[in-house]
This record gives sequence, structure tokens and C-alpha cells, in this order.
Amino acid sequence: MSTLYHTKTTLQKKVPCRQPIPPMTGFCLSGIRLLRYCLCLIMAAPLNGSGQFSVLEKQLNTSDSVHFNIPREKLFVHYDRAYYNTKDTLWMKGYILAADDYTIADSTGIAYIEIINTANQVVKRTAAPCYWGRFQSALVLTEDDFPQGSYILRAYTNWMRNFGDSLLYEGRFRVINPLSGEWNARINQIQFSGNRVSFTAGLSTNILRPISWKKVTVNIRSKNRSLLRLQTQTDADGKLHIDTLLKSGAGNRNLVIEISDKEDLKLQIPVADDAAAIDLQFLPEGGSLIAGKEQLLGFKALNVYGKGTDVKGVIKNEQGQTVASFSSIHKGMGILRFTPQPGSHYTAFPDGGKPVPLPAVRSSGTLLHAEHSPASDSIRITIDGTPDLRGKKFYFAAFARGLSIAKGRIILSGHASHFNIARNMTPSGITRFTLYDSLMRPVNERILFLWQKDQLQLSVIPHKQLYGEKDSVSLLLSVRTNDGKPVPGSFSLAVIDTSQVKINPQSENILSYMLLSSDLRGYIEDPYYYFQDPAPEAVDALMLTQGWVNYNWQPGNFKFEKEQQFKITGKATNIFNKPFSNTRVTLFGKMGQTGIFLTDTTTNNNGVFTMSDFPYFTTDSVSMVIKGVNKKGKAFNIGVEVNEPVFPAYNPGNAVFEHQNILLDTATLLYVKNQATLRNLIKKNGEYLDEVVIKTNKGIPGSKNLNKNGGSDQMINEKTLAQTPKATLLDVLYKQVKGFRLGSPPKSTRLLYMINTNIVRFIIDGVDLNFFYQPGGGSVNDYQLFLDSYLKYFSAEDVRGIEVMNYPRYNSAYRSQYLSISEQMNSGPARTDFSFVEITTQTGSGPFLRKTPGMYLYKPVVPVITKQFYSPRYASPDEQTAEPDLRTTVYWNPEVVTGEDGNAPVSFYTSESNSGYMIIVQGINLTGGMGVLYQPLQAGKKETAPK
Repeated sequence: MSTLYHTKTTLQKKVPCRQPIPPMTGFCLSGIRLLRYCLCLIMAAPLNGSGQFSVLEKQLNTSDSVHFNIPREKLFVHYDRAYYNTKDTLWMKGYILAADDYTIADSTGIAYIEIINTANQVVKRTAAPCYWGRFQSALVLTEDDFPQGSYILRAYTNWMRNFGDSLLYEGRFRVINPLSGEWNARINQIQFSGNRVSFTAGLSTNILRPISWKKVTVNIRSKNRSLLRLQTQTDADGKLHIDTLLKSGAGNRNLVIEISDKEDLKLQIPVADDAAAIDLQFLPEGGSLIAGKEQLLGFKALNVYGKGTDVKGVIKNEQGQTVASFSSIHKGMGILRFTPQPGSHYTAFPDGGKPVPLPAVRSSGTLLHAEHSPASDSIRITIDGTPDLRGKKFYFAAFARGLSIAKGRIILSGHASHFNIARNMTPSGITRFTLYDSLMRPVNERILFLWQKDQLQLSVIPHKQLYGEKDSVSLLLSVRTNDGKPVPGSFSLAVIDTSQVKINPQSENILSYMLLSSDLRGYIEDPYYYFQDPAPEAVDALMLTQGWVNYNWQPGNFKFEKEQQFKITGKATNIFNKPFSNTRVTLFGKMGQTGIFLTDTTTNNNGVFTMSDFPYFTTDSVSMVIKGVNKKGKAFNIGVEVNEPVFPAYNPGNAVFEHQNILLDTATLLYVKNQATLRNLIKKNGEYLDEVVIKTNKGIPGSKNLNKNGGSDQMINEKTLAQTPKATLLDVLYKQVKGFRLGSPPKSTRLLYMINTNIVRFIIDGVDLNFFYQPGGGSVNDYQLFLDSYLKYFSAEDVRGIEVMNYPRYNSAYRSQYLSISEQMNSGPARTDFSFVEITTQTGSGPFLRKTPGMYLYKPVVPVITKQFYSPRYASPDEQTAEPDLRTTVYWNPEVVTGEDGNAPVSFYTSESNSGYMIIVQGINLTGGMGVLYQPLQAGKKETAPK
């Protein structure tokens, strides 16, 4: 019989104060954090003979110490909504908390934010400064960088990378372009059985007009193999009907239907046969099916879109006898109790689907069972094994938030070992139970989600019950603990127009992410559901089917440091790669179009230099020139290298499918319909005309051309460049650009690149190459040599396109943008003029070479101070505006700070919508408390009093 020993320990942890808190935050953090756990020692065997586990115990103790004193960080981003129009701004606030107690992680100074498209490419990377575990950022979703589609928002700190990329925060959003000519699809029905495939889809434009009588090409393929290609046509309602046979041997494979117009791919739609359409998996509790032992078996069914789908069926043995039945509880997940027999094989038969083999039954092994109910005050642990393991020694440990809360040694006997762990010992979140064998290998694992309902209690009190159009709103945010005490803290607040975006109150928020999703593998549908009185066994079904996120690292051996501020490090060396000590290194930086900053430093005895204390960055468009000079002030014989950061690659795992366009699910369809309805109402009232978008023929993708519609006198596209991929950029210019030559302007001996009689200025990815030129006082042709270092560095395969602007029609915009006043005055048709060559590279990173003698050109990812949300103010509801006020995000405030009384006032004005709003509040206090609130705000047209 097991004996349970309690020893109460108090652990204290000091948190260093990194820097004074800015006045904007309104509160400070205590320097001492207290964390109390009861440590259980579970003994089912005498203490003698325990030496074989001493190494394991030492490892666990070391892990506890590191997790406690240097905890990993968890990061969550509250962004205002999940659907955006093109050109909208994505507003966000990030929270960085210590994983052990969810207090503010105040020693990190920079957070990185990435936007990833469906091709798994990072289309935007920026950074934000962090103050006391919080940061703010905003991204404008331009049409060029964010075309219509689905995106992933990934955020992390440098310190988080020590624990594996699977722990980095990920959120999802979609961008809709109402004026896009792209197609949308609504899948009404898909069936695939054997070699026969049939489906019905509705094709529409972005304003939901049916694409009627449209001739399209349908191609059904499996990976790179085409199984069917046919021509068909939509009907009057934009419906497309397919019912046909594929080539023989299509087999049981995931397929993709491509719908295209004139060979221009528009849509990719996943389909699958009946077996693959439901991905059904069975996962035994503890990891294995053990013969003769009753245990839980979790299961999960996913459809072709990766969403949970209801399923039911029976389990049969090899003789065809039904031994159990199953039926999903929530989102395709469920649990069944099952006692597998020795030597038997089992198969699941889902209704309407193909058989699914169960995991093999093991004749020897251990079993770890954990159960609890919300009404119980303890967790019941059962450890058992097959007869051949009697007398074997094992070690048990339980972990919560990275710290062990119970551990002890077990000797298996003829009966199962049972013991209880007090529920109040385990904090809210995931608790992991592990059984180790004598070789210190984990043989069973089980996780439980325990919710103590200890969240902060949030409420919002409006100053009146109903608001009209352009009406003044005053709210009072009130935050209390469960026992009613006021709480000071930091909160982010969004007010969303629910006529445009439907808010899902069960979606991810700071509570569900920190306590649940961040510690589980895979995507969790509606995670906040598990905090709101979920269906019986739904939580346990989730625990059995979503594995624990493990992070492997060597305690104390951290590769990535905690970045407290933005800094640049590098090294100065001579031509023999020997370090230049006590050498001056200068940095000349440009922020945006006008901001300029300078700094310098001196290398140490190893030639290493560090630059920090930079000005606040207000834009992520920052370019730098770093230059090393010798004692004579010359750059001769000095090489400068910068330690550029290497950002983590994005590994999407097993993506269910990819598509180029928006495949409309219910939520997306609602958003698009609402946007179309609003636009139609506005146009009907004659108050607004759609923006007229004129597009030329295919231009250079990603070009920063300053001319409207990308006008140029000559364009060299990627197809032409691909004919000579290894040619230098200079060779391409000589060969392809008409009149390109090396010559001297009138009355000058300098050699310059020219096009006919015009001097050439080179613009690479929107950056003027002349910005990086610094006269060295050498040859009169040093400028031409400077240009050569770039034009010979890039090859044709590095370039996406070249545009040439020679004449006033196209070069006038460039003359205003890039020429100095004196250059503009001394140039023109009657004088020496300029030709501008806009070069768009494949990477889009601009004219940044890795190594130039004495100089390093650098485009860093800098922490940007975010702009403020614009909230209009109206003198009266009748005030006229240039355009209708139809904000989707009516109000956004990333820093609502409650005082000692737990209250904070908020005020804003409503828009012209009268369909109601949803207030979303998320945030933290000083001691690890978190809170979430979804609360409607009533709006409607006010009734006038009868005369």
C-alpha cells in the first residue's frame, strides 16, 4: 500500500529590475515573487536500493532549480480581430510571462513578430520594444505585401528559442480584398469513393457575385500526378458540378482539385476518399495498449480541412466480434474504456467510413492512469503492470509549469498501486505525470488539465444602456479577484463592430493560451470552451488526444540570450583576418526618408565592438552603414563584420492543405457578406463610390516603382533575366538596357554610368544606392568603383526585374524623391539629366552586401515604437465626414491600466453602424493573475420623442 508524505516548502525568487518603468504603464512590479508548492514524496517501497534512481533525481532537482530561477517565457498576442480588409491595420498587444507562475517576465527587451503566408514564407518581420512584459505593435496590411489570403502571426523572444520553435506563439487571421478580381469558393458537397469523384462548389467574386457561365479547367491531381483534366462551365448561379471517374489506380490518396481560367491557377480545393476524409486516430492512455488491463482509449476524428468532425462506430476483434463502441463527445474527440486481450488485434469501424486498425497490444508493459472530477479534492493515480514486471522498480514524478510537484519510487506488486495527490497542490493548467523505468527512461506519460477557476473577474460598466451613431461612450473597467478585492493591472481592450465581424467567444485568449494551448501539440479548436463548463469527459478527451509539448534543453546551457535592448556587435579585422584592436568604428543610420542618426565606438583587444543606446525607432525602414577606420582615419585594410541574427525557420508540420485563395468557411463567408452589404448600402445612398483601381499589364512583383501603375520607359522581367542567370547585374545592364554605357558627362573627367546622355542613379528595392556612398578622397573614379562593387555583386538570378525611367514622364517622381535641391536645379532637358534604374531583388532586402572592404551595409530588424490608434471625436451625430465611418475595430486601447481601486475609465465614439458592438478585454495583474471578458455593447437608432 502506498504511503503519501507531505513536506511543505516555500520557494522565493528574486526578479531583477531591468530598467525604470516608463510613466505610460502606471504601475511597478514588486522585486520579490513568492511561489509555494507542496512537494509530495510517494513511497511504495523501502528507501534502500534507491541508488539506481539517484541520477534521475539529480536531473529532476537540477531541472526544478533552473525552471524556478531561470524560467522559460510564454508569449501571447492579443490582436484586435481575425478578419481584415486590405489596407486595414492589425493592432496588437503582447504579454510576456514567466512560465512557472505567469508573473511578468521583465528581463526581455525585444519581441519579434512575423507574418507568414500559406506558402510558409515570412512576408513581414518586425520587432517591438518590451516594457515589463508587455509590448505593442501595429501592421498596415498593404495590398502588395498582404494579398488576399490566410496568414499566421508568429511572435517570440530570443530567450524562448532555447526551448524549441514549437513553443513560439502562433495566431491566425485572414485578409479579404473586396475589390480583388480573385475568386472565392464555397464547397457544398464532396464525395470520393473508389475512383469516382463528385463535388459541387459555388464560385463567386469577392463581392459575392456569382461567376456565371464561366468556362474553367478542372484538374484533379495527387501530388505531381494528374489524374483528370477536363473543361467545364459554371451555371447561372456560379455553381460548378463534377461527377466523373478518375484514372485507374488513383487509390487511397489525398487529392487536390485545381480550378483555373486560361491556365491561370485560381483555386486549389482539397478532396479525399471516404477513409482519408476522416482522419481517425486512437491513442491509449499512457502510450500503449497493455494486454489484460482496462484502460482509457482516446480518439480524434478530423475532416479534410483539419477540423474535428463527429464520429461514432464500434471496435471489433479479429473474429469480427464487437468488443466496444465509441462516439465522439466534442469536436470529433471522445473516450472509451477498453480491456485488450493477449494476442488479439482490434479494428475500429466508423459509421460510413473505412476500418482503422488500433495500436498493437503489448503483452508486457506498465500502465499509468490519472483521473479527477471537478467535484473531487484530489487526483487519483493508478500504476500497474503485467505479471512479468512484478518486483521491478520504477520512479514516478508529476510536473506542473515545469516544476515537479510529486515524486517517489514504486515497486510493482500483484496489485495496482493507488495514491492521491491533493487537487489544491496543482496550479491551473497542464499537469504531466511520468513513470520512469530503472534506466531512467519514461515508459508512460499522462496529462491532465486542471482549472481552479482562479481567473481575474472583469466587468465593464457603460454609462448608458443604448448608444446611437457617432455617440460618445464612457466605460468603466473594473477588475477584482475571486474574493472581490480590487486589482491593479494592465489590460488591452478592443471594441468590434459585430455587423462586420462575428466574434467567437470560445476562441483563443490569454487564459486559454497560457494555461492550455501553449502546452499542447497541434491546433485546438475553440480552446476557451474548456474553461466554460465543458461537456463531461470533453477535457479528458482533449488531454488523451493532444500530446504534451516537450522541450529538450541542457540546464544552464542556453544558446540564446535575453535581449534587454537592441544592440549591434561585430568585429574589425585586417586582410589576414587578424583583429584590429582599439579601432574606431562609426555607424551612420537612416530611419525612413528623413531621420538620420550617428554613433561610434572602439573595438576591444579582440577587435570586437558593440553599439547600443540607439534612438527610438518609429519605423522599421532603417538602413545603416558601419565603417571601420585606422589611426589615420582611413578605411584602407580594415574589414568589418556584423553578427547578424539568424531567425528561426518556419516549419508548419503536417499541414492539411494549402490553397492560393480564400476557401470560404462559415465565418469567412459571413464576413465577406457583411462587407458586401455595407458597401452596397453606402453606394445606394449615394454617399460613397468604390475606389477605382487601374492595373497595367504584368509588372515587376514587389517593385517599389514610384510611378502610378508602375510606369517605366523600359522593363526587363524575370523571364529575360533567367536566360543568363549567372551574369552579373552590370553585364545585364550593358546587354539589356538601351544606351547604357560608362562615360563622362560634359565638362567632367569623372567616369559615370550613363544611359545615352543621362547620368544613372541606381535604386535597389526602393533604397537609393547613393545613400551608402562616402567619398574616400581617393581616385576621381572612386564613385564608379563603389557602384561596381554592387553591380558585380548581384547576379541575374538575384534580381526579379529592372525598370528604367529616362524621360520626364517617368523620371520626374524619382527626381523629386532622390535628388538634392542643387541636383534638381542643375538637371533637366536643357542640362544633364538623370535616368533612374529601379532594381527589384528576389529577397527584397535592398542593397545590402555581406562584406565590403572597410564598410558593412546593414538593414536590421529594429524594435519599433508603435503608432497610436486613431479614435475620431464627434461634436454631434449629424457631423458630416468625407467618408462614412464604418470602422470594423471601433476602438483599440492596448494599455488600459487599473489603479489600486481596480478601476480604469475608457471613452470613445461609436461609428455609423447601429448593429451593436462586442467589447473584448484581456490582461494581467502583478502576481500571475489573468482575466478575459467578452461583453456586448448595445447600439441602435434612437427613437425620437412623439410631438
